[in-house]
Amino acid sequence: MLTHKTINLYVVLVIVLTLAVNGASAEYELDALPEGLTSGSESENSAKAVDNVVSDEEEADNYFYAGMQADDKNLKEAYLSKALVKYMLLLSIKPNNASISAQVGAIHDSLGHQRLAKEYLFRGVSLEPFNPFPNYYFAEYYFAKKDYENALRYFQAAYDNGYSSFYEVNLKLATVYERLGDIEKAKLYYGAAAKLNPGFQALESKVKSLDKVYYNKEEYHRY
Repeated sequence: MLTHKTINLYVVLVIVLTLAVNGASAEYELDALPEGLTSGSESENSAKAVDNVVSDEEEADNYFYAGMQADDKNLKEAYLSKALVKYMLLLSIKPNNASISAQVGAIHDSLGHQRLAKEYLFRGVSLEPFNPFPNYYFAEYYFAKKDYENALRYFQAAYDNGYSSFYEVNLKLATVYERLGDIEKAKLYYGAAAKLNPGFQALESKVKSLDKVYYNKEEYHRY
């Protein structure tokens, strides 16, 4: 009886082989055209190729977000494995796409491939240092490993470059500051998160509980 992982691997291989064959066929047809020749059919094929890239990226995104949100381990692995195959093919077409690099890194992180996760996440933020998307996922990578100083660096970059109104980013910044001992900033971001999610009463209680915390300001770092 085939295991779930075997089925996933089979599906991934089928997708890769199918796309590889199609890609090889398209390359052969392109090489066969006389140099300098332009035709209506060539333009139509180019348009279809662009549409296919867009379609593949949308499908990969659907698998990615479904996998990241799935609670079932097997379902998560199945979705993310399908997304990974498509993203790697897309990266071969658009190697400097920071967001896709970050998504590949986030998938590897979720699947437990730590070296590859860090490699692709770092690549994403290196390509576009001010893009909040790769910064957010690199911060998540460090947050999961309780490396709060690096998590803070990248959550703050995500916040400063477009994600300031995101509930999750404010909550993670608050949590990181609290664990690093900066209670004042923790209260600031918990308060912002509470405003973005007013139905979550626990956040208001959290801010009130922090008001009662006594600490010596000289003992904590400021960022």
